[in-house]
Amino acid sequence: MHPADCRPGVDVELLDRSLAWTRGVLAGVIDDDADRPTPCAAWTLTDLLVHMVDSLEVVTELSLGRMASVGPPPTSRRPTVLADHLRVLGCALLEGWVRDGGPGPVLVGDRRLEPDVALEVSSVEVAVHGWDVASALGSPAPFPPLLAAALLPVALRRVPAGVRHPRFAPPVPPRATDPASLLLAHLGRVHPVE
Repeated sequence: MHPADCRPGVDVELLDRSLAWTRGVLAGVIDDDADRPTPCAAWTLTDLLVHMVDSLEVVTELSLGRMASVGPPPTSRRPTVLADHLRVLGCALLEGWVRDGGPGPVLVGDRRLEPDVALEVSSVEVAVHGWDVASALGSPAPFPPLLAAALLPVALRRVPAGVRHPRFAPPVPPRATDPASLLLAHLGRVHPVE
């Protein structure tokens, strides 16, 4: 791949940073964590991982313009199997954005989805769900502050109050004014004050 193969004007680097953060979190998943609660109301860690697989498969296929050739979706609900599949999907998703010029606009239901919107929403969703997994695992790793600072304006623009449900919970009051607290509060999560 050559630098000229990357789509200009589309922030692939933000997606790469979100995927890197989440891949690191997923490395800590073990099967004994399957029933741990998550910040997502009424979801266990397994439920969250299944949702993440479903979402990432869709956006990966959109980014590639074809079915992702990363193997069949896991039939197992074992957290380690789901986490491994997510890491592979993340690599395929990134590949879809940096090879072959990336995707063009696609129809999702009756709505036209522009590539930049898909990329930005994916960046937010991947990173925030990575934080959800980290929280479920009781990880002491904070949400990366520079990543949060880059994602906050994207989340404010792409996840406005009127179109957020059911993908994101209603906003909650932030506990602090750092970018991670503001980002997570905007997306209905409470960031612990350190």
